[in-house]
Amino acid sequence: KSQLRSGGGVPPGERCLLRACASVAAIMGTSDIALERVQALLKVDTGDGSVYEHLVRIARAMATSKPDDALGRLESLSRSLKKGAYRGVAAPDQDEEVVADAAAEEKRQQWCEYAVNVARPPSDPTAAPKVLCAVHNFMEDAAMFEWAGVGFGKQETFHIAMSLRKLAADNESLDKLRLWGKILGISSDYYVAEGVLKATPGGAAKPALPGSPEDDVEPQGEGANTWCYWVSAGGAAPWIRLPSARASHIVAARKVKRLMTGSLGAPVDSTPWFPGKERHLLRSQIARISATCTLAVDGFFEPDDAEEAKKNAIRMSDPEGFTFPGHDALATLDSWKHAAPALLGTGKCTWPDLEAFEEGTLSEEQTAALTAAQEAEPAKEMLSGLGEDLADLLPEGAEGSPAWNIKVYGDKGTYTFEGGDAKSYRITAVRSMIWPGAISVAQGTKFANLYIGDGTKSAALVEPNKESGLPLANCAAFSSGNVKLPMAPEDVMDEPGDLQEQEEPQPPLPDEVSDGEDHDEAEAQ
Repeated sequence: KSQLRSGGGVPPGERCLLRACASVAAIMGTSDIALERVQALLKVDTGDGSVYEHLVRIARAMATSKPDDALGRLESLSRSLKKGAYRGVAAPDQDEEVVADAAAEEKRQQWCEYAVNVARPPSDPTAAPKVLCAVHNFMEDAAMFEWAGVGFGKQETFHIAMSLRKLAADNESLDKLRLWGKILGISSDYYVAEGVLKATPGGAAKPALPGSPEDDVEPQGEGANTWCYWVSAGGAAPWIRLPSARASHIVAARKVKRLMTGSLGAPVDSTPWFPGKERHLLRSQIARISATCTLAVDGFFEPDDAEEAKKNAIRMSDPEGFTFPGHDALATLDSWKHAAPALLGTGKCTWPDLEAFEEGTLSEEQTAALTAAQEAEPAKEMLSGLGEDLADLLPEGAEGSPAWNIKVYGDKGTYTFEGGDAKSYRITAVRSMIWPGAISVAQGTKFANLYIGDGTKSAALVEPNKESGLPLANCAAFSSGNVKLPMAPEDVMDEPGDLQEQEEPQPPLPDEVSDGEDHDEAEAQ
């Protein structure tokens, strides 16, 4: 009370608060003890200040600014002072984007950066244009595949086309590049790109000795290694080159039926045992599918007879002497040919040339064994027809091949334009019954190959062997060739019949004989 009377040493804001406390104390009671209790209650600090301090700041601000409408500005002033005196964790700014999942946001940023880099032209506008390899236009092929019921969607198709262009820009050793297909996996899928490397200068290498480690891998550009392959998980994942195909891996892959996991370094847990990781199994399956399902229209390619050409090499025919098959002809198997070397039982596409070895390099036993194997399984020629596939399974009197199915899609009409040229927009699709997911399409004067599947061979769409009744070779899970491995013990045999009772072979002695005294005494002695 003395401070209120004198007013000395008390700020104006606190003086007003003391007067308000005195008024409250007067209502509660006119003693000094009541006033001290009110002040103690108001000075309790809850962590962000006390009511007493807050009211002092409000009164001081009012006394300093002297607003005309002090009562109307009381709430806004109180709110502003509270925000300024807040000592807790600051709340997020209303204009700042709140990130709920930092890992997902980081992946989104990586994807955005990758998408910008992929869509950016490979050449610098200020520098000389960069020469790329021949990249197959997948945007045009996608339109044909969509009519046949196969596709990735427009957005994914554009991303694949741009990703292939970037892969071509990053690898100067490429000569040709195209999308081979997509292999479905358990955790993630594999987008597969197929490329041809530029020829390296140098003479022909010496042939590898049969049975040596070098003989297990065919030279680059020949047989199963005619093409190189890159895989990507899609999105912003990089392209990773697969190793070269090995004959031993291909032979082992024929005995294994296993889905891909999506991890190239994953072990292959299978029966029989596979000697490699998933990247080797994936490469082997790609080699098997390519050898069977890479097709071309009749006459588009011709054998390359040049001296420097490699084994089973083909080249495009002379455009002047080649006529693209008509629409009706494309709907028959005679207009389609295999455009990849066929695999032998050894996992290779050709047998070793015995004349290329120096005299004494191979023993007589090795030469005789190789000669007998070549006679038992001759190598298939390039550009063979589809009608020869699984000809032994074709029913009597039937035409075509049980390994392939041909269907025509789209508008089947024929239109005549100025000049008398007839044109049709129909799409002819050839599907493999052995490797479900392999498809070849043709429209007009264009054709393309694609594979979208799980990378396993199937016998469900092909009739079994007419003589043995066994399914198609290398199709059954947990099998070795055509012989299925036992997964469980055989059925328990029926219980045997009851045995007949037989007389005792040594009957016991009668009681009279055994109780005789003489007999007992004799036994006792």
